[in-house]
Amino acid sequence: MATLVNSVPANQTSVNDRGLLYGQSIFETMAVANSTPCLLDAHLQRMRKGCSVLGIPLDIDAMVSDIETLAQDQEKAVIRATLTMGEGGRGYLTPEHPQATRIVSLHPYPKHPSSYWENGIELGVVDIRLASQPALAGIKHGNRLEQTIARSQWHSNWHEALALDQQDNVIEGTQSNVFIVRDGELATPGLNSCGVLGVMRETIIDSAHKLGIRTQLMSLSLADVQAADEVFMTNSVIGVWPVKCLNSASFNTFKISHKLLKYIIENEVIPNYKA
Repeated sequence: MATLVNSVPANQTSVNDRGLLYGQSIFETMAVANSTPCLLDAHLQRMRKGCSVLGIPLDIDAMVSDIETLAQDQEKAVIRATLTMGEGGRGYLTPEHPQATRIVSLHPYPKHPSSYWENGIELGVVDIRLASQPALAGIKHGNRLEQTIARSQWHSNWHEALALDQQDNVIEGTQSNVFIVRDGELATPGLNSCGVLGVMRETIIDSAHKLGIRTQLMSLSLADVQAADEVFMTNSVIGVWPVKCLNSASFNTFKISHKLLKYIIENEVIPNYKA
């Protein structure tokens, strides 16, 4: 794994970094296809928003340079770009003049079976409930404790799992966003109180609009998901994974999800899983 810390090859940061001590950080995970970071502008836009919320100074040119440096000569890979508040004194008070730490790392593209895209995945539901915090909703900050607990609750046959909030609304997957299809229309949670506004989620909404598929942002119950015609999960690395079963519910059609998957592959939004 190649890693740049503030543009210098390294594999460690300060033990006093506030990203380590308090999770005071923002990160983006993106696919690389043929030396190009996919959806880079969208990832940078969400990073800007997150840095604005947390008050982390962002050198956008340096971040882009580090990402593009690691993406060079990579046919298919994954890059994680992290920005922390940097070093600071003990305690919660943010330094008056923070010096951010930029960490960009290169990882192999995951080797998932092609059946995940073609025939669908098995989806579960975790027990942990996501907390409501509108001030942090949407951004991808470094505090992922809910997600790490959620991941530990997966059953061995699950490929992803849904997480609900305290009111039992379906919010997202452990590491993805969720869409359902009803009568040819898409629906996905609005994520005003918790959850991550995924870059691929926004891309799918835009792609659906271009393909003439209506999308609604709305509250979804677990019963809504189980009664859907189709269900699929999205993130910036996998693109679209159709769901073939959730608890006792089975889904036998992937028409819309496959249409969207074909569209984003043709538009080079993700690497072609068949390549």
